[in-house]
Amino acid sequence: MINFIEYNNLGSLSDEAPVSVDSAAAIAYTITAGKKGVSFQNVGSKVVWYGGINVNPATSRGHKLVPMQVLSYRNTKNTFKIYFKCESGDTSTIGVINYS
Repeated sequence: MINFIEYNNLGSLSDEAPVSVDSAAAIAYTITAGKKGVSFQNVGSKVVWYGGINVNPATSRGHKLVPMQVLSYRNTKNTFKIYFKCESGDTSTIGVINYS
């Protein structure tokens, strides 16, 4: 899947450290201050759920991010925060790119 994001005056991309996700607790990601947007890609082999602080696959709270799927947000605030969690016993990795 190719995802195209149009930004006015887009500067550069910044690869961030990948986010390791498991089923123990929701993992939070906060966008780096001063960035215009962020893209996440599930680069692991298991489904990752994303949403707010209460994301929980066991109760269907949140949305699924399947392997190799990309999720992008633009014009985010410096307080933008998203949470990731896997289903019971699963682990996966989220690749992160910030846009300035």
